[in-house]
Amino acid sequence: MASSLREHLVAYFQQHQKLVEAGALELLLDHTHPLVVSREVIERSDAVSPFVTREMVETVLAEGRTSISGARASVARPSDPRAPPAGAPILPFRLIQDGFSGPPIGDTPLLAYSALFHSRFRTLSRLLKGRPGLENLRPIKELRAPDGTASVIGLVRDVRETPQKHHLIVTVDDEGDSLEVLVPKGSPGGRLTFLPDEVVGLRLEFGKDARRLPRVAAVERPDIPVTRTVGRARVASRALFLSDLHLGSRSFLSDNWGHLADFLHGRGPAGELAAAIQYVVVAGDLVDGIGIYPRQEKDLAIADVVEQYAELGRRLRELPERLTIVVIPGNHDAVCPAEPQPALPTNLTTRLGPNVKILSNPSTFALDGVVVSAYHGRSFDDLIPAIPGASYSRPTEVMKRMLQMRHLAPIYGDRTPLAPSGRDGLVLDTAPDILVTGHSHTYGVDRYRGVLLLNASTWQAETEYQRMRNIIPVPARAALVDLATFGVQTMNFLDGDPSVSEVAA
Repeated sequence: MASSLREHLVAYFQQHQKLVEAGALELLLDHTHPLVVSREVIERSDAVSPFVTREMVETVLAEGRTSISGARASVARPSDPRAPPAGAPILPFRLIQDGFSGPPIGDTPLLAYSALFHSRFRTLSRLLKGRPGLENLRPIKELRAPDGTASVIGLVRDVRETPQKHHLIVTVDDEGDSLEVLVPKGSPGGRLTFLPDEVVGLRLEFGKDARRLPRVAAVERPDIPVTRTVGRARVASRALFLSDLHLGSRSFLSDNWGHLADFLHGRGPAGELAAAIQYVVVAGDLVDGIGIYPRQEKDLAIADVVEQYAELGRRLRELPERLTIVVIPGNHDAVCPAEPQPALPTNLTTRLGPNVKILSNPSTFALDGVVVSAYHGRSFDDLIPAIPGASYSRPTEVMKRMLQMRHLAPIYGDRTPLAPSGRDGLVLDTAPDILVTGHSHTYGVDRYRGVLLLNASTWQAETEYQRMRNIIPVPARAALVDLATFGVQTMNFLDGDPSVSEVAA
């Protein structure tokens, strides 16, 4: 496992145009949250020097930056009986980065959101700097029309269409200025969709007339590198991916959950397959919650949210104790709805077993060296209307767009509330091996540049609210992933004993 994480850290620094020295790498590998420390090192490093030294890492650790200590506290609170003792050996499960970095910062909401967007811009800019397609890169305020060709990195503020020729005019901001650019209809950039608040790199061409807008010749997004190290488990292990349990709902598929529990206990014809499973990951909406949508009370079998979590504990205890179960919250869970969401509070999780890892939404962690980013997926509600042709029935197409932006929920001011904090925890700062989401109540498996994309179904039957929103659920499916080979099997628990089908690579 350490070897695979080592490769991920090396790749992380390479994406930021840095070479990490051996001593620095060993120090990072010994830390509880190596990626959080690595990010702090990058943020504080000299832009000119290409090296990350052991002394740089030691300085960050010695100063005990807030973001590092905050990330550690969110998972291993001193009062949490699940917290591992100091000096405990590294387990097959390892948290890499906690998306939630603490309460809002700043004296006013304006300052807090300013810090959030500065964090987003700086982090994603580092992934774009050094790209060969962004020649003559410079800040917006240093652009001059005689430049001929120059490049900028900016956060998309506004997109509008010219009335006659239907070209796009895109307004982008960097940390010092703003700029309007022309994206000609029919050009490579004109065939793309620019989303509000995403960070893009633009190669610009200037004409002789300084009054005309610079034309966009090429668009670069942070994206997943085409060539990168892909993590694989070095031991035989499998993980089962679920989502959207909605305990407490009248529509919870209790019988089908029973089929899942029987399968994992090795009862039935697929018992040999079940014995190889070490992990279960649940991507949010663990319970149905209270007051989430109009007249929800008529859909509830359990109208007390504390009792809903007690039922969650009972249902998870129906699964074998040998499993490591990883859970994150979703928009139905009893935590702050603004994203990133904190992990469930301990007063609601006392009845969950010691084998349950309770993380924030989103979170990045390693399972036997395979890096998994788990995000519930509420931003589907914003991204699907904004991306032509996108739909809830094809969630993995939206997930590809998340990877291209290296951001899970960029749009501010729409249906997904964003928490103002000094670090944007929705940035995919490291390229995962697996990205898992839920929320759409459908099921999907796909791959993008070596990343396995999973939308992990639901354990709730269709509700009246879903019918009203024209969402057709695909329930009681689970994705079974071989972490050594990345082979995927779809488990269908809808009709008794599970049917198993292979998913093409």
